[in-house]
Amino acid sequence: MFALLKRKNKRNAKIHFSDEQLKKFKELKRRLCNPPVLHLPDFKQPMHLRTDASKFAVGGVLFQVVDGVERPIAYTSRKMKSAELNYPTQQQELLAIVHALAAFRIYCLDKPPIIETDHNSLEGLFTQKMANRRLARWYDILAEYQPVFSYLPGAKNGIADALSRRPDLQPETKFFHDLSVTSFDDTSFSLAISEVSGDSELISRIKKSYKKDRGIQAILAAIKKRKSNSKPKRERQQHKKYRCYSEANGLLWYQTPVDDAQRIVVPNDVKLRQTIISECHDTNYGDHPGAERTYLKLARHWYWSKMLKSIQKFIADCEPCRRNKPRLTKPPGLLEPLSIPDERWRSISMDFITDLPRTKRDVDSIWVVVDRLTKRCHFVPTTKNVNAEGVARLFIDNIWKLHGMPANIVSDRDRKFVSAFWQHVFKSIGTMLSMTAAHRAQGDGQTERMNRTLEEYLRCFVGPLQDDWDVHLANAEFAANLTVNSSTKLAPFEADLGYIPLNPLQLASEQLESVPKSRRGAEFHERQAAILLRCREALAQAQERMRDVYDQNRVEQVFEVGDKVYLSTQHLDPKHSGLPNSTKFGPKWI
Repeated sequence: MFALLKRKNKRNAKIHFSDEQLKKFKELKRRLCNPPVLHLPDFKQPMHLRTDASKFAVGGVLFQVVDGVERPIAYTSRKMKSAELNYPTQQQELLAIVHALAAFRIYCLDKPPIIETDHNSLEGLFTQKMANRRLARWYDILAEYQPVFSYLPGAKNGIADALSRRPDLQPETKFFHDLSVTSFDDTSFSLAISEVSGDSELISRIKKSYKKDRGIQAILAAIKKRKSNSKPKRERQQHKKYRCYSEANGLLWYQTPVDDAQRIVVPNDVKLRQTIISECHDTNYGDHPGAERTYLKLARHWYWSKMLKSIQKFIADCEPCRRNKPRLTKPPGLLEPLSIPDERWRSISMDFITDLPRTKRDVDSIWVVVDRLTKRCHFVPTTKNVNAEGVARLFIDNIWKLHGMPANIVSDRDRKFVSAFWQHVFKSIGTMLSMTAAHRAQGDGQTERMNRTLEEYLRCFVGPLQDDWDVHLANAEFAANLTVNSSTKLAPFEADLGYIPLNPLQLASEQLESVPKSRRGAEFHERQAAILLRCREALAQAQERMRDVYDQNRVEQVFEVGDKVYLSTQHLDPKHSGLPNSTKFGPKWI
């Protein structure tokens, strides 16, 4: 319109309007004198700034309220940079505010501007914790203006929304943007979709599949009848359930009252739906998100019945997700506790606490042995480098001489116990060695818990250099055996010996009772039998409690011969497993 008039403004040009130019001149005058004419700012009144961010651009409008009417002062918008496209939604909305304040700086410095945004979390922006340096920089910029945030519903934020969705700023894509914008109403700042390009291969497949889907055909037929004004009222009510559907350019669209835009209805074609999900999930810009995030991405443009369930099934069968993502649920398998021993010291568990500060006696480790029935324990100082023969000597000097040879020993897969020497010793004396599963500390949870208790005790009594812990081992063992066990409800001394040895506290506060020896002997025999029965019953109850807790949210998984499974690479050595030297980004499962 203005180009025709500009040619008349050239030097030495004769001013002579044709009918067309005169018509354009009058139209230009009319538009300059009517809304939306930019308002001259009144710096005595507060400035209002309305912003918005889309997927690819940010925009904002500066205006003032005059006599109850919003008068625009200036507009701004720009395309996002490649890095800004990856910002979270809240930060993109904040980016729009920072950009608009920079564009309208001279208008907003005098009085605190009132910023209206459709992202209500920004109202408490200055009370939130800063997450990164970028937000810290933006906080400094905002602090200069001291803005007042006000929430504005998205439906009322049309102008800023249109500025952030300018078609000339929208990047070209190959898949989801099959809609071409061909008209732009600059008076109402609204986008009108008037044409759908039908040359897309995906769109062609959708239209072709419509013909094979009976449900789609029924909806299209109902839409045609709905457009007819001659249909009876009863028939109109029958098609009320299709009121969210509409047909345009050969495509079926779906939009509920709460949807921001229409979505293309995908027919009941499994391969077609998998193609759409795969494009959103499997591509290099898809990121292999979870089912809910994939659904939220797809639901902006596409619709079909039971869409989330289809996505969940697709992702459950996605091999890259299964191989490279960690397990977020509890490992399958129910608790299988060890059998309860029949007699004292018939079954023991053992483990090592290593890499402690070396003491004056040249020891740096503790060998922990626990009776699985009475929970009585022995702590033996040793060295980390002790070999299988050395452990055998420790066993004879500290365990065998006091309690005899056990029928079963529970231990982890330490090289000291896996060695041929120990295997030969156990075989010759008739003792069975039970190894726990590799990297499965809870297989011998009793000894692991005792190790933690011992370490906590030593931390309380060792010196500043922590090189005198071996001096406190005897007291630690006595204290552990004197403390009531939570499983048996008895002190280990009482469960094993039938009585609790005297300790300084008893000697200071009690006088020994005088009991006839004959009575002591009879009572001792009965008490020993009662203690043994009580220990077994208490351990059985404790195992049931642990089973109930452990089995919560776990399923029993049964494998058949020939089943294929995924093997975790967490404990595999990259040098011998064929994995890359750096497993930071290596596979989680093979």
